[in-house]
Amino acid sequence: KMEKLMLTQTLKLTRGNKRLAAHLLGISQRTVYRILDRQEKDEDA
Repeated sequence: KMEKLMLTQTLKLTRGNKRLAAHLLGISQRTVYRILDRQEKDEDA
């Protein structure tokens, strides 16, 4: 998904800083964790 790609790239840019990544993307930190959690579940399946 596009949101996963954007988040992944932003996390690389921010060196893993989820709070800053959320701010730059204009989303909440909760949304960041939700996307990452969903990504983990997709990889496990």
